[in-house]
Amino acid sequence: MSNIDNSNALEGIISSPGRICLFGEHQDYLGLPVIPMAIDRRLYLYYWLDPKKSMIQICSDSLPRIEKISHTDIGKLTGTPYDYIKAVFKFYDNSIAGKILPSELKIRSSIPIKSGLSSSAALLVSTVFLVANIVLQKNLTLDQIADVAFHIEHDVLGISCGRMDQTCVSFGGIFQMTTTANLTITPLTLPVNSFFVIGDSEIVRHADTPLKHVQNSIFNILETLGNPDLQTLPTTSSSLKKLTNKEERIIQGILGVRENEKLALKELQSPIVDLTLIGSLLDEQHHFLRDNYQVSNPKIDEMCKVAKESGALGAKMTGAGFGGCMFALTDSIDAARKIRAKLAQYGQCYIVQPSEGVKKESVTRSSF
Repeated sequence: MSNIDNSNALEGIISSPGRICLFGEHQDYLGLPVIPMAIDRRLYLYYWLDPKKSMIQICSDSLPRIEKISHTDIGKLTGTPYDYIKAVFKFYDNSIAGKILPSELKIRSSIPIKSGLSSSAALLVSTVFLVANIVLQKNLTLDQIADVAFHIEHDVLGISCGRMDQTCVSFGGIFQMTTTANLTITPLTLPVNSFFVIGDSEIVRHADTPLKHVQNSIFNILETLGNPDLQTLPTTSSSLKKLTNKEERIIQGILGVRENEKLALKELQSPIVDLTLIGSLLDEQHHFLRDNYQVSNPKIDEMCKVAKESGALGAKMTGAGFGGCMFALTDSIDAARKIRAKLAQYGQCYIVQPSEGVKKESVTRSSF
């Protein structure tokens, strides 16, 4: 890690999980339900408070540089990854005057960057928790933290995001969420023998680029159809005849993912969850993303195939697409280890399970 002066006692640590999307990529910004899951690879935001200092020093395990920011320029965005931190201070600009601000921030994370696992949302949500609930003592609830984080990413940073990432990172666990009128969360559970193997393709892409590409296509199609209600639009609607073959392929992908998510929700709410069925539904989700949305890539597709051939119950891409990660579902740790060994030829691999959301960690002598 970059060297940083931390001669003062460590004040605290805020941690947030990464996430995978089980069912519903590219659905949340359309008001359709999604089922994400927080994973037990986490980002830790260490902070020191010092009222005598007028600068904040920031460093990270994953970035080679230290950034020093004066309190007067704390909300100035400069195009670096630390803008996720600075954007929070910009959002709260009118409230932080006279408050004791962090003198040092240090980021340690086991969530790979730009891999479709919400590393940026984890940093953003941790920083919102720090500024809102520690510095300003607002005592925001988890849904309020998620809402603030969404508005900062969407409105301050100007990223075309939905609400899934910030909500999943804030709440943790696995749940279905809808954002049609108000945020609705339905907690779900998986059997304790559910293990997920994440494979990183190590194809790095800017998350906003594929998202804008897909969004623009979808919004143009919906305008052609007269902006129908996607919750109820039939897969055989006569209005689809207005579309070109490419446009119909995309809208059928949206509707196919919608129906697939409904089946997954029903199974995940059953007393005994059939992981084999969940795996089959994950496979089907990937086919819609690969063939209809066309946001996968050959390496991800090959990794999913290898995982299946190695015993996975199901496998799919996760994230906006065109790179990043895939994951495979297994019903035992031994099966997960076998699949991880097979996927290691493509890049970094991790075995994960569901994890809790953003929280303030206990500080001990071994914390740092």
